[in-house]
Amino acid sequence: MLDQLRKYSNWANSLLLDTLIANSSSLPESCILLFSHIVNAQTIWVCRIKGIVPEVSVWQLHDLELCKALLEKSAKELSQIVYSEATESPVIKYTVSTGDYYETSVFDILLHVFNHGTYHRAQIAKEMKLHHLKPVNTDYIQFVRLQSERT
Repeated sequence: MLDQLRKYSNWANSLLLDTLIANSSSLPESCILLFSHIVNAQTIWVCRIKGIVPEVSVWQLHDLELCKALLEKSAKELSQIVYSEATESPVIKYTVSTGDYYETSVFDILLHVFNHGTYHRAQIAKEMKLHHLKPVNTDYIQFVRLQSERT
């Protein structure tokens, strides 16, 4: 199931990024900020799992090209993590941006990462509608339908 959610998340983020790039001339900064946040959070969680210090902050704004590069890198690393997760789910010890300390299993972190992206993609869709732009359908069922058409 984690691998399916990873594939869905990668598909939805990539599809949304393509839509943001296509509409970049009329896109409100709020959409770019929210997408940057999705990418930053995914990157930060990968770094926490790997035990390294992230080079991005939670609400750091990026241009869409940097978002694309960060998204590709973190998606590749998430793939490796998901496959290693199949055999074990270690508990990760980490500190969040507020300084609070936590311990969470990799399994729960991965579920959070995939759910977090869904939440903010919906916010971006709403922002796009408010600015008279057509949002892209990143619903999970759309992903499943497209997958079944390919087989």
